[in-house]
Amino acid sequence: MKYQTFLVIFTIVTGISLHSQANSIFAEGFTSKDSTEAEKSKKIVKLHIRPSLGLTFGDSNSEGERISNLQWLATVNSDFTYISKGFDLSSTLFMQYGQSKAEGQDPVKLQDAFVLSVTPSIPLIKLPPIRLFLETTAETNLGKGFIDENPTSFLDPLFLYQTLFIGQKHYSFQKEDKTTWELTYGAGYAFQQTLNKNFGIERDLTGNNSSFESGFSGIIEFNINSQITETLNFVLNAKAIALSRENFFQDFDESRRSILVRSGLFYNHFGLEYNYHQVHDLNLSEKALVDQSIMLTVSF
Repeated sequence: MKYQTFLVIFTIVTGISLHSQANSIFAEGFTSKDSTEAEKSKKIVKLHIRPSLGLTFGDSNSEGERISNLQWLATVNSDFTYISKGFDLSSTLFMQYGQSKAEGQDPVKLQDAFVLSVTPSIPLIKLPPIRLFLETTAETNLGKGFIDENPTSFLDPLFLYQTLFIGQKHYSFQKEDKTTWELTYGAGYAFQQTLNKNFGIERDLTGNNSSFESGFSGIIEFNINSQITETLNFVLNAKAIALSRENFFQDFDESRRSILVRSGLFYNHFGLEYNYHQVHDLNLSEKALVDQSIMLTVSF
C-alpha cells in the first residue's frame, strides 16, 4: 500500500510537470510521425544510458543491542534507437541488483534482473503505416539466489524468445531534441526456450536441453525522455508482453506475461526512481514474480 500511495503521488507530480512542458513544446512546434515516414535523407540516432545507485543505511539501539543495516540497489537503464527510411533498429537494456547487509549476518539479495532486447524492423505498408518487427530478448539473473527454494545464478535459468510480429511504431521529436518518445505495438508469433543447469524447472524440462515452445505474441512498449528544464529530467520506459504456449484459448494462465516499468525524475545527478518488474511464467514458479522499488538515487 505504501508503494502504491507513493507511486500515485509521484505520477501526479511528474504528470503536472510534463503537462506544463508539453504546452510549451506544442507551442514551439512538435513533429509526430510513424517511422515509415522518415525523411529521405535524414537518419535519427538516439542513445541514453542511465546508471544509478541507491543506498539506505540504518542504525538502531533497541533493548541494549546495536544493529546496523545497509541496503543498496544499483540499476542500469539504457535504450538505443536508429531510424532511417527503410530500416529501424531499437535496443533496450535493464540491469538491476541489490543487497541488504545486516551487521554480523550474510548479505541477502533484494532484487536481481537482466533484460536485453534487440528489435530491427522494416516498413511493409505506408497507408496504414504497418511495419514488420523481429524482436530477440534474453532474460536472466545476475547473481546467485533462489526462486521458490530453487537455486538461481547468472544464465541459470535463461529465458530466450524471438518473435516476428506486425504492428506500428510512432515517434516524436522536438526541434531542439529536448523531448523524445516512441510507441511500438503489435501482434505475431514467437518461439521461446528456457535453459537451465542447476535450477529446478517447474515443468518437466531437462537441463541444458529444454525444448522450444511456440505460440502467439502481443507487445506494447512506450519510451519517453524529457528535459523539462536545464537541470530537471524525466524518464519513463514501459513494456508489456504476452507469449502464449499450447492451448492458448483453453488456458490463458499457461502463457508467459511480463511487465517492466522504469521511471525517474532527476535533478542533475540526484533523482527519485521507480522500477517495477513482474513475470508470470509457470516454468519458473506457480506464483507471479514481482520486484519493485522506489529510491532516492545518484546517477552517473
